[in-house]
Amino acid sequence: MIKRKALFRLSIGLLLMGVFGGILLDAIGFFPHATAYLLSIPIASNSTEFWLGWILSGMTITGLITLFLSLRYHQGWTTFACLMAVILTPYAF
Repeated sequence: MIKRKALFRLSIGLLLMGVFGGILLDAIGFFPHATAYLLSIPIASNSTEFWLGWILSGMTITGLITLFLSLRYHQGWTTFACLMAVILTPYAF
């Protein structure tokens, strides 16, 4: 099922850092009054943009792309399931 193990490990690491970094920073109040979200990660408010939110979103998107590239079979379904998990996980906490 896994075509490239190193790329798969990189994708899992990027996904975990992106999602849980967004959850952690949002919980400690690093993104005050967020109004815009990308993959459930705050990226902007009415007064400013959150560059760290953009970086975390980029890490998450890169993780999803590398996940697709690292798998041999069922790339689409697995990537879609991970995308849904990335979007819904912050609402569970």
